[in-house]
Amino acid sequence: MKNRIAIFAAFVLAAAGTASLGLAADSYKLDSVHSDVVFTIHHLVSNPFGMFHGPSGTVSVDGDVPALDISVPVDKLDMGNAKWESDIKAASWFDVKQFPNITFKTTSVKKTGDDTYEATGDLTLHGVTKSVTVTLTKTGEGKGMQGETRIGYNCTFKVKRSDYGMTTYVGPIGDEVTLMVNIEAIKQ
Repeated sequence: MKNRIAIFAAFVLAAAGTASLGLAADSYKLDSVHSDVVFTIHHLVSNPFGMFHGPSGTVSVDGDVPALDISVPVDKLDMGNAKWESDIKAASWFDVKQFPNITFKTTSVKKTGDDTYEATGDLTLHGVTKSVTVTLTKTGEGKGMQGETRIGYNCTFKVKRSDYGMTTYVGPIGDEVTLMVNIEAIKQ
């Protein structure tokens, strides 16, 4: 009996030692040139698009499960019209001076398919943080033009802007915003 306990204890210690030697997650840095956040919102009778250029942050991949930590600069908003961009960056909308970034940080991830994940995280927009869950799809992995390893993900999800304190013209301008996120990141 003592031998069994000793063997079991040795097995547990060996397993614990092996677990502590586990591989660290791979870290990827967002490629700001090839990553974007596109959005659309109902405006009177149409659904115009806008884009935020130059997101930054990291993707940490543990095994094949990704975790995101992303920051999107509101001042890089592109609506295709300088006046419209200026209005939306002002205090009555995004208030870019007070809230210069939109952020998303993963809090949990569940693998749901070969290349799909249910990612829950904290979305901070206009100074308000709320938990959102998105379906994240791995779009590829491979070598870049310089031989570097790249990985890509995308997702589409909706938020209500009023939930984040953005209530200007709710009615003629929609409350629900559809966000399409494209991420390309480089292994560090």
